[in-house]
Amino acid sequence: MGAAKISFRLMRACRWLVTAGALVGASVAQAQDAPDFHLDLDTGGHSAQVTDLAFTPDGEDLVSASDDKTIRIWDWQSGVSLRTIRGYLGNGNDGKVFAIAVSPDGKTIAAGGYFGPGLGDKPPYGDIRLFDFATGKMKAVLKGADYAIYDLAFSPDGKILAAGGGDGVVYLWKPDGQSATGWTLDKKLDADSWHIDKLAFAAQGTRLAATTTDNGIRLWDVAKGEEIALPAQAEPLRDVSVMALATSPDGSLFATGSKDGQIQLWHAADGALARTMPKQDFLIGSLTFAKGGLLVASCGYRCADKHRSVVLNAETGEKARDYAGHDGTVYASTANADGSLVATAGGTRNAIQVWDPATGERKALLQGSGEPVTAVGINAANGTIAWGNANPCPERVACPEELGALDRKLELPTAERFFDDPQQLTEPGSFARAAMTDGQWSLHAAAGGKDALENAVLEIGHGGQVVRRIENDATNGFAHSAFTLIDDGLGLITGGNDGTLLEYKTATARVSGEFTGHTGEINAMVASQKAGLLVTGSADQTLRLWNLQTHELIVSMFFAGSQWIAWMPQGYYYSSDEGDKLIGWHVNQGRDHEGRFIRAGQLKKYLWSPEMVRRAIILRSAKQAVKEMRPGVDNELQKLLQRKPPEFGIRLADDQSKVRDGYVAVEISGAKEAGADVAGFSILSNSRNVGDIATRSADGDKTIVEVPVENGQNTIRITGTNEYGYLTERSVEAIARKTEKAAAKGKLYVAVIGVDKYPFLTNACSGHACDLRYPVDDATEFLKVIAQKSAPLFSSMETLVLVNREALDDNPDKAQQTYTVASADNIMEPDSHTIDDQLADFLDKPGEHDTTIVFVAGHGINIDEDYYFIPTDGRKQDADRWKRSSLVDWSDIQKSVERAKGMRFMLLDTCHAANAFNPRLEKDAQDARIVVFSATAANNTAAELPELGHGVFTYSILEGLRGKARTSDGGVTLFGLADFISREVVRLTADKQKPFYYVGGVENIVLAEP
Repeated sequence: MGAAKISFRLMRACRWLVTAGALVGASVAQAQDAPDFHLDLDTGGHSAQVTDLAFTPDGEDLVSASDDKTIRIWDWQSGVSLRTIRGYLGNGNDGKVFAIAVSPDGKTIAAGGYFGPGLGDKPPYGDIRLFDFATGKMKAVLKGADYAIYDLAFSPDGKILAAGGGDGVVYLWKPDGQSATGWTLDKKLDADSWHIDKLAFAAQGTRLAATTTDNGIRLWDVAKGEEIALPAQAEPLRDVSVMALATSPDGSLFATGSKDGQIQLWHAADGALARTMPKQDFLIGSLTFAKGGLLVASCGYRCADKHRSVVLNAETGEKARDYAGHDGTVYASTANADGSLVATAGGTRNAIQVWDPATGERKALLQGSGEPVTAVGINAANGTIAWGNANPCPERVACPEELGALDRKLELPTAERFFDDPQQLTEPGSFARAAMTDGQWSLHAAAGGKDALENAVLEIGHGGQVVRRIENDATNGFAHSAFTLIDDGLGLITGGNDGTLLEYKTATARVSGEFTGHTGEINAMVASQKAGLLVTGSADQTLRLWNLQTHELIVSMFFAGSQWIAWMPQGYYYSSDEGDKLIGWHVNQGRDHEGRFIRAGQLKKYLWSPEMVRRAIILRSAKQAVKEMRPGVDNELQKLLQRKPPEFGIRLADDQSKVRDGYVAVEISGAKEAGADVAGFSILSNSRNVGDIATRSADGDKTIVEVPVENGQNTIRITGTNEYGYLTERSVEAIARKTEKAAAKGKLYVAVIGVDKYPFLTNACSGHACDLRYPVDDATEFLKVIAQKSAPLFSSMETLVLVNREALDDNPDKAQQTYTVASADNIMEPDSHTIDDQLADFLDKPGEHDTTIVFVAGHGINIDEDYYFIPTDGRKQDADRWKRSSLVDWSDIQKSVERAKGMRFMLLDTCHAANAFNPRLEKDAQDARIVVFSATAANNTAAELPELGHGVFTYSILEGLRGKARTSDGGVTLFGLADFISREVVRLTADKQKPFYYVGGVENIVLAEP
């Protein structure tokens, strides 16, 4: 499964399937019908076939193009994608990039591909886009070719840009200072072909070679524009697709490779055949010359588990070595200027690998964080789905009848159950899989079609006899890459290698429905009539849930290690802490302009809604969930994406001479130029909140900010927010200057809230009073321990105590203990108005060097999409409805804590009520780098054990701070405390309660004295 199954994928296959210049493919919407934005994954690498590669002239960067409609610029030595360039992105094939070329001066990237809204009868779609290498902005569009461009090449002096593609014509462009684009069309060279696949300059730019997929190879004298006649040995190539081309480092030779495995070397000056290499037993997908007289040939189709790339001696044809770094077909290759390094692209993860052809040593691996989903399963009884990512048959081209291994699972949310994190799968046998047989009905894939592709034909059997056949072609997916019977065998669903997903009636083999959403090969599927779901996995790295009856896409999911995200077609999503950085929306700004990309996290304020996603899965309808929870909001996403997010860059200022000790100067620039004003910036230095600043112009469009730092490495994160609620985050690393003066101790601010008296809720908790036993004890004892163990680490401590005075009066010893830390006059009742007002004012006090701890114990409750803390005066309107004005909106508490400067800690023992879970806390706190300890994760409740005298969670915190979490002589550290609490709560509750904590991006500071 994955890329190895039909490894040419849609557009690569089209290169030798098309005729008459018409690019065959899935139906494409007309331009006027195309949406202005498209949801897209951005995993840090390519999510579809890499079609072309080019090193920059200095060899420092690598540029790649892909069927995922993006161009990436890589710092290949660090493995980081520096910039993603996006043009206009349309439906279907519209926007796929087939070719790139970097100008000899390294300043321009030329891109060609399928850039139009129609099929073969709706040209033009052969525009060439020129992008500025440094900024990614589109500099010009060269309009001349009607049909798709498959290759581009700059002459060595940069004075000619050659382009060839789907009409068999080579277009030669030359610089022209009088032209609006800076270029003018100089010549057209007719290749007597319908499909030019590759172009290359040779002989110091005096010759231009071309390969075609339908009529052999060509060679021209560039200056004269005349074709050079080739010898008789080139005639047989007219009958086979020639798909690979490379020029030797000195330009004297060019090599061609064909579909039948033939490699030949030709003299560039006159086209004479230099030598024929030993025939390979694979289609030659790409060729690259390397240093030392080496030639790298890569397998471009039907590669299974061998043939990835071979390194040949160009003189003798002998094989020097194999390079099998990729786990599937290799689509593209290139070499750096001196040929000492080769880059190849391919495999199931569309990875780019940079390696030494002389030794076979890999130097870099460039890929995204996702993997193709190759297996899916469902357990309808407990509402759990499962998936896997391993290729079930690496030794074969395709095997849809072999079901891959399941290794991860996710419990789908229900009315009684919230989302939980994905877990390792221990019992894969309990999951239903694709059904190849059902009663008398059966499905079997067979080769067929014009090109005898594996699984092009799906045979429908009944009673052991084939009664119907469904033959796929370019209009419905090329091949049957995964399929299943449904409805007791009366129906079937089959997926193609371009994302096509169709339902048929088995008796008639007629289409009865379509599931639209996947953009890559369908690798696996399972249908459950009981659950009403179709679950699919794809090479586009997503797992998707569909309504089996209505064919509606409910949610899409992406998993990469510990990060994941689930999103609805309408844009609402739920994710792990960093998951919403992995998807976003490509926003078109016209065909002749670069596109914008807005990450999901930038629209968190509007679209982050775990309850909406949960409701969509429960209802089996994303549309119904939106209608039910946000009536009248049909096009919220479209309105949001019409606005521009704040755009700006940050860097360390050049002049640091006047900056105070313990600070660095950071320059913020570009916001004004981008045309999206920034209303304000918030700044984090490591995990310490520096606070908000107003935009002030220091020099034109530049703002200089002084940011406090600590000795050593510092990560400075600056978040810009505009009036529309968009967020944009940038970061920079700084090494702080060492100072002779010791850093001043900051102040400690501690706010504790404990509510165990609920006089207005005498029967609101399952018919009983809502009073709790320990929250006030928890809060006051926590305050005592902090005063004893943590306060000495700071210059002083200031407190805010909001607890039930009645509970203190019932325990004079506890009251006296509390009064020694906080005066009696400053202890207030935790009613709704007091909590709102006092906490907000208190958290405005801390400065950038201070530390704030907020401890909350009591009841929490979910109402629709929102979470509330129930204060002592909380009440209900009736048996089913809460009086919201009597509750404390958690978002208000969150905003107050986020606003506090310095380092922030939140410790929450609030989830005593069943199904009271605060996902907003987790996400917002993580994004703001607030350290969080919470009593429970999703789907479990907090325990109170009488023998402990506290809630289990708070008891574990107290014991840890008192010294049981100490891991060194220096005291109790943050990481040590987190580990102790996690283990202790699980131990004390016999695995029934699992706390949640987040300490990411925070240094391992000492929290309590030894």
